Amino acid sequence: MGVHEAKAYVGSLCEIVWRDRAGNTHVTLATVEDARYVPLYGAYLITDAEDIRLDQVVSIQVTDAVMRKAA
Repeated sequence: MGVHEAKAYVGSLCEIVWRDRAGNTHVTLATVEDARYVPLYGAYLITDAEDIRLDQVVSIQVTDAVMRKAA
């Protein structure tokens, strides 16, 4: 996925599946704030939770899920 494709998710609450350097899979539910190229680091997905390199993203799915506090 490139920066231009990732910009389509800006402002959306998404479930992002990505792999870290060790190959472990992570799932993050976050609002995408921006997608941009960072010199010397590459393309990044900027979210309200963390910044994720686009080359590590496995999948992105827009969700309407609302996180609720367990009762």
